[in-house]
Amino acid sequence: MADARARMGADIGEVEHVGVHLQLKREARGVSLTEAAARMHVKETHLAAIEAVDAKALPPRAYALGFVKTYAEFLELDPRAIVEQFKFDAGYDAPQPIETQKFRAAEEAAEAEPGDMTLPVFIAVLVFIIWSAWQITTTGTVTPIGDDAARQSQTLVFSEAAPTPPAPAGEVIEPQLVERIDPIYPHSCTANARAEETVTVAFTISASGRVAAERVSNSTNACFDDAALNALRRWRFEPRTVNGAPRPAYDQSRAFTFQRP
Repeated sequence: MADARARMGADIGEVEHVGVHLQLKREARGVSLTEAAARMHVKETHLAAIEAVDAKALPPRAYALGFVKTYAEFLELDPRAIVEQFKFDAGYDAPQPIETQKFRAAEEAAEAEPGDMTLPVFIAVLVFIIWSAWQITTTGTVTPIGDDAARQSQTLVFSEAAPTPPAPAGEVIEPQLVERIDPIYPHSCTANARAEETVTVAFTISASGRVAAERVSNSTNACFDDAALNALRRWRFEPRTVNGAPRPAYDQSRAFTFQRP
């Protein structure tokens, strides 16, 4: 953690936490919180929570850290160091408490179960096995070789059932994009970037309309991959439906273009 603070600069040691460091950098650029939120396409309340290191006011950890990384890139800071320090300051790295109550309940349930089969139960099981064997031996019959009717009956019993025709295809409605967040050009990539870079991302749209299993399928510059993935993760869709029931939509693809500012 000391290495992360060192990469963020000497002034990080003079502030209470990394959120204050981000706030000071933003104010030094003369950018208001409202303006920063608009330019990053991130809610102002989320940026305020980041600057206050208020984990309870932020979305789940994966989304929160994605916002922190985007904020660091916007301020042209080292995103890895900022994220590491934020995780420490927000308590994300603290060990989770062990839920001993669940283990205690499991132990009590195990102690309550009888260890051995009682004698009446054993006798009942044995009687059932003997009765089942007697039924099998008394109901079996021997079919004479010349008995055509019996052979026909056997043929009917063992013949394969006719194949079931396939069910007709239902009404399918493909997913529709309802919320799109454009990626932020990472200024740290400017030095080694061409005038235009493209990142193509493959992903799945879950039955709830969220992006899942996102991955870069093609990229002209790997420095822009994270910016494309972070933007895509915040997209929302009306999910694919079959006969009115939501279903995942696989093999989706989007291309993001980054033009040098």
